[in-house]
Amino acid sequence: MGCLLLAAALCCSGVLAVAQARSCPEAADFLPCTCDIGGISCGKANSTAELAKAFQTDGPKEHTDLWIQKSTVESFPSGVLGDFVFRNIYIEMNANLTSFNLSSLNKSRTFIMKLSLFGNALTTFAYSGIGDFPKLTMLNLGKNRLERIPDHAFQHPKLKKLVLSDNPIQAVGAYAFSALPKLEMLHLTGTRITRLGNYALTLGSRVHKLKVLLSDGNLASLSPLAFSDTQAQILCLGQNNLTEFPRDVFFPILERLERRRQATGEDFLAACLG
Repeated sequence: MGCLLLAAALCCSGVLAVAQARSCPEAADFLPCTCDIGGISCGKANSTAELAKAFQTDGPKEHTDLWIQKSTVESFPSGVLGDFVFRNIYIEMNANLTSFNLSSLNKSRTFIMKLSLFGNALTTFAYSGIGDFPKLTMLNLGKNRLERIPDHAFQHPKLKKLVLSDNPIQAVGAYAFSALPKLEMLHLTGTRITRLGNYALTLGSRVHKLKVLLSDGNLASLSPLAFSDTQAQILCLGQNNLTEFPRDVFFPILERLERRRQATGEDFLAACLG
């Protein structure tokens, strides 16, 4: 029995090794990146030039995941990934990364579903550019250095999850999130927003149980039209500086949800206000 198990283990190991060899560039040529059947990791890259050189390596170009985490890369320009294509990209916790060009992902444009730029040092982002990635369902820009979300910032027909938490955001423009019809969750926790102006949180999504998380920030006041046309069923505003919850802000939300409940039978608003 032991021999059979050993033989099976060796066989599986051999199959995995062959699969990896067929799906990855030559290991020695691909340094500082590594590759296996799960994807490509480049956390040991010391510079953008070093990263770009690795992605000029010959070999299979289509991969599921890319991880570039805790590297010292400072920029991510167009062409840095060569002809490589990925479905999910995680460029995270790179303390020196201050510049990211969305065109660097053009080869993956029609494939990419998840993009995480969490924990870098980005001060700007081409918000409107996400519309060029038709299959994108998740975008994480949390814990960067973004200070303002402009008017009409995000436009995408399929995006479901958007994370902007733990940025020093001080202002959100009008209709910043209104063109996200499939949005299921918006994370805006831990920001420096003190006031939400007119239409800042107007959300075009009609997804059942849309969640909007605005807790743990500096929010102190709300325009009466801040949530105009929003039908969030879970709205978290706790741990802010709000001292009142004005009727002219919240009653219209409740009215919209009640009409929807009567028409569809969906649950009522769950609010986190404490």
